[in-house]
Amino acid sequence: MNRKLLILLALIAATVLFGELKYVPFHSEFRISFGSAVFFFLLLWLQDTPIPLASGLAGGAVVLFRVWLDYILAPGSFTVWASLLTHLPSLTFYLTFGFVLTAGRVRRYLNIPLVLGLIGFSADFLANLTELFVRKSLAAGASLFPFEPREDYLLFILAFVRSFFVVGFFNMIQIGHLREISREQRLRFEKLLLISSDLHMESLYLKKVMGHIEQVTRDGYNLYRDLKPLEKHGHLPQADPPLSMRALSIAEEVHEIKKDSQRILSGVSRIIEQEAVVDEMTIEEIVSLAIGANKKYAEMLEKNISFTSAVHTYLVTDKIYALLSVLNNLLSNAVEAIEQQGGISVRVQQEKENLIIRISDSGGGIAGGDKPYIFIPGYTTKYDNKGNPSTGIGLAHALQIVNEYGGKLEVEQGQPPECTIFVICISAAALQKEKG
Repeated sequence: MNRKLLILLALIAATVLFGELKYVPFHSEFRISFGSAVFFFLLLWLQDTPIPLASGLAGGAVVLFRVWLDYILAPGSFTVWASLLTHLPSLTFYLTFGFVLTAGRVRRYLNIPLVLGLIGFSADFLANLTELFVRKSLAAGASLFPFEPREDYLLFILAFVRSFFVVGFFNMIQIGHLREISREQRLRFEKLLLISSDLHMESLYLKKVMGHIEQVTRDGYNLYRDLKPLEKHGHLPQADPPLSMRALSIAEEVHEIKKDSQRILSGVSRIIEQEAVVDEMTIEEIVSLAIGANKKYAEMLEKNISFTSAVHTYLVTDKIYALLSVLNNLLSNAVEAIEQQGGISVRVQQEKENLIIRISDSGGGIAGGDKPYIFIPGYTTKYDNKGNPSTGIGLAHALQIVNEYGGKLEVEQGQPPECTIFVICISAAALQKEKG
């Protein structure tokens, strides 16, 4: 069955059932029920439902349901015509209610509670007046009856309270829904920032690799040029193909690798530019983001690690991805250095013109013999449960990024519980957004 039809049927069923929760104020068949409040709320919530169609069908269903109830509850005295005359005015309530909502274009004002409440109040009040007018006229044999003042006042008050109650309830649910959407968007935003920082780090590494490739290509071609005259004068052993041609072939192959690397770098750079979700952030926000990501990493590794931070600077920077890359590397290393439980601390302060970031952990520390080599690409002391070594490029990346901004990255041996302390010292001016 069509989804829209199912929604419409659910709206009608809810209106019919809640319409039986009633209050009879004038000792007659005129009733005030929860049905109209539920009907109003569902029309606001189900924004794809046509209001005129829903009003007509809901009013008709209410009349038929109440006629059926008369037949079930009083079969001896039941007559179809008398029951229809009794309940047919309820149809005029829903038709009038839907007409006023449609004329007032109620769904244009879903984000303006006051206007929304006033339209709902007008619809409720006029619909009740219409029903009461029709009901009294039918009871008097088509003679028009004046309203008593207390009836007008009661309908006015009830319409006001009921409409603004529905609008208030609708806005409470809407606010909760928006908060949930906001939370999901924030999580996606944080994930996107972390991905962008990783891409930024990889692009820097790729640029460095391309510099090496360019040098190897140049060296290969120079070797070819040096070998060519030596072969011509017979100073080199005979080979097939000649050694000079092998050197040229290697230079050409490396050149092809360089072109592929350029294409990859171009693609990564475009992604970074497209996914630049934010231009600048405070240092505190960047630290919080990095800590949040590594809390999840610690949970994934089933480690009980407490994270603490103290940021004493209001510095705003546009070097978001570079700083995230460095912090993520250092924090993930700290997480991996802790066996099962421990603590990691991030302290940031501005000393004169420099920003000082200290990241400490309660892991096993760094052996004295390893300290001179930890920033060398490929060097690692970490192995997985199968004995495979880590890549050993994380700290080298972090050092390279810090150096690019004229800073220093050093490691200190601390005292328990701060066994290892990485210290980043970088000029605050290098991190501030460039004016342009």
